[in-house]
Amino acid sequence: MTPKPTLRAIPTLAARLIISALLLSSLTETARAASSFAIIYNTAKNDGGFNENAVQGAARFSKETGIDVREQVAGTPDDVTRALRTFANHGITDILVMGFINEAAVAAAAHDFPQVHFTLIDGVVDLPNVRSVLFQEDQAAYLVGVAAALASQTGKVGFIGGLAIPPIRRFECGFVQGVHATRPQTVVLRHYLGTDSSVFRNRPLGVSAGTEMLQQGVDVVFAAAGFAGNGVLDAAASAGKLGIGVDTNQDDLHPGSVLTSALKRVDVAVYSSLKDAADDKWSAGVKRLTLADQGIGWSRDQNNEKLVAGLSDAVDKAAAAIAAGSITVIDYENEPLCKLDAAP
Repeated sequence: MTPKPTLRAIPTLAARLIISALLLSSLTETARAASSFAIIYNTAKNDGGFNENAVQGAARFSKETGIDVREQVAGTPDDVTRALRTFANHGITDILVMGFINEAAVAAAAHDFPQVHFTLIDGVVDLPNVRSVLFQEDQAAYLVGVAAALASQTGKVGFIGGLAIPPIRRFECGFVQGVHATRPQTVVLRHYLGTDSSVFRNRPLGVSAGTEMLQQGVDVVFAAAGFAGNGVLDAAASAGKLGIGVDTNQDDLHPGSVLTSALKRVDVAVYSSLKDAADDKWSAGVKRLTLADQGIGWSRDQNNEKLVAGLSDAVDKAAAAIAAGSITVIDYENEPLCKLDAAP
């Protein structure tokens, strides 16, 4: 006859069953998570700025959680559309897309796959399954504008943008405001490289545009133009002038010639969006990163410490005032100085 389990054995057996169920649930959830995240980069991963920051954010997420994130580099909006649909049709539940230029592709996919969560970095799509992450680029640009005005010896500084799209316009307008708030008589020359997204990849175009602007007497130039912006920094360094980087810390591209960089913490945006999805805390709507939450900033390190030694206090003072709300950086659509046909 089989002996009855003792009172001690019954809870032990129950505990083992509970532990097994929990482990199975955990393994199932890990398997689901490991196969349900994807990120689509716009044109390139190694662009020296925007997308490279995104790579860092995704890498941090994977390192901390052990969850792999599938990747796809898409050269055109049509490529993005195909990638979105491929991922969604293969059961990916959380898809993150880089770039304002992909708003239409994300909107179409989100409409067709309502069960999928889409996160668009740097653009806005108003649908119940889309999170739109934006940045107050104009706040970071205001800070480097303060630095440019103080560093300029000629009283003439410049801005070179890729396309006249909202994120770049915000960089432009914040820069203009920071310059004029610091030294109102400073002249700001402005130039956009073109009307097609390919300009962001055209480093030689950045070199030529930067060279032309510097020949007009500009001695500090801020470039918000992706990989082409690196060409602007090349031109500034070759001419013995100062460049200002964008998105990521580019001070090391030309140590001693890059005054600072306007930081746009794309890595923070990517990491936090992926982490929210993994923790079931993802939500739709617009999320905007600002100075107050360290989503943006300005760079200083061993590569530019001598250049900013005499102006860092003024920049820090402006940053504190913006974060506290005592300085308001006006949006480009409402600031007369920032109209495309204005000549500040």
